[in-house]
Amino acid sequence: MIKILVTIGPASDNHSTLSVFAGKTNLFRLNGSHNTLDWHKRTVAKIREVCPDALILMDVPGVKPRTLNKEIITIESGEEVVFGKALTNEKRLSVALTKELPVTDAYSELFSVNDGQYLFDFIGSGDGYIVGRSRSGFDLLPKKGINVPGSCYDEVKQLEVYEDFIRKLGDLDIDALGLSFVQTGDLVNSVRRIAPKMVLVSKLENSEGLRNCQEVIAASDAIMIDRGDLAAEIGLTHLYDAVENISEATKSKGKPLIMATENLESMINRQVPSKSEVMSIAHSAAIGSDCIMLSEETATAENGPIIVNWLNQFLSRPGGLVRREVNPTRGQEFPEIWDLLMQLGEMPVVLMTKSGYALFEYVATKPNGEGVIVTNSKKVIKTAQLLSNNLEVIVAEVSSNTPIETIWGVIKENKDKFFAKSERIAAIYVSKYVSSARANCLTIFHSEDF
Repeated sequence: MIKILVTIGPASDNHSTLSVFAGKTNLFRLNGSHNTLDWHKRTVAKIREVCPDALILMDVPGVKPRTLNKEIITIESGEEVVFGKALTNEKRLSVALTKELPVTDAYSELFSVNDGQYLFDFIGSGDGYIVGRSRSGFDLLPKKGINVPGSCYDEVKQLEVYEDFIRKLGDLDIDALGLSFVQTGDLVNSVRRIAPKMVLVSKLENSEGLRNCQEVIAASDAIMIDRGDLAAEIGLTHLYDAVENISEATKSKGKPLIMATENLESMINRQVPSKSEVMSIAHSAAIGSDCIMLSEETATAENGPIIVNWLNQFLSRPGGLVRREVNPTRGQEFPEIWDLLMQLGEMPVVLMTKSGYALFEYVATKPNGEGVIVTNSKKVIKTAQLLSNNLEVIVAEVSSNTPIETIWGVIKENKDKFFAKSERIAAIYVSKYVSSARANCLTIFHSEDF
């Protein structure tokens, strides 16, 4: 079943609301761009109290500039606003930014604030600033992001920001990091060297990340499509095709896919979602999304529990939501193992995996398949939590070279569970690790042998 990822904020950082959420999901998100580190530490402790096995994802702030206003600023329709470095003798409204504006070859006719919600006609730019004329009147809340279409973010600075924030987290009891505006697989690999035990969730949010999505997906443990920033960066008319392409590439690699931004925003002020939101969630399910993420719906809305309850009922209704077939992309040494798996029908599968590669290959081959994962890697266990597949985890020692005696012992100890639905089970494992080989052995066991 598709899962729910809830964002925790000032409206939900209490035991009562967290307990309600924990009754529907064990996936929680914190946004490092908001609140203090002490607040995050207290909130993590509360989540662990109500849901000990929770996967806690921390979004790491990137280099995207945000407005530096501490109070609400009223901007009139047609008003010219300077974003960034204040100009000398400037009479127009100036709004400072938290970080430098990204580089772009040529500014488009438009840029936006707050995930494309508020549009500005481009008037001019200079060293450290951009000027635009607002197309509407609105109240600018604090720390809202600014998006300039066609931008390319400096990944050297991005990595510096990531590393500084990750170091500050210290021993905070979280499981995953959400990486903003990822544009290359190299950036993901660099973060992995800093935080090797973390599940790395790459957020695809701009044209450069979209262009390099294949390498980003290959380097990541999971992918999040942030439709808000992505739409603001590439334009609404290109959003549908981008989401389709990213989702197909992600699921062909067997990686978890998280769909974010405004999934049930209308329910913040009403009891039922809009028809468009219902259709959007169904589409997200069809293209293989494993998780539907709620942001303001659970972070700042007072009726967060009602929203989560509605979504849980919708996702778990009889018959479920139909998912498309995805052709897996073969990148491992022994694709024959996975091709053979398709001929075994509904035979239960046991995956012995240390690194998680076998998990991704299995999900790419059987997107809706059930299975048992045998691993001693916390990262693999947490990654599996993000997948919508019905996967059970057994914690046992798994080495690079798995002797048949190890597999035999695990099956014997759990034989009632393994043979509950079938007299035969298939075990996939690495019998001998050589060079880049991953899973290279498939053995079928019969219940009579145990």
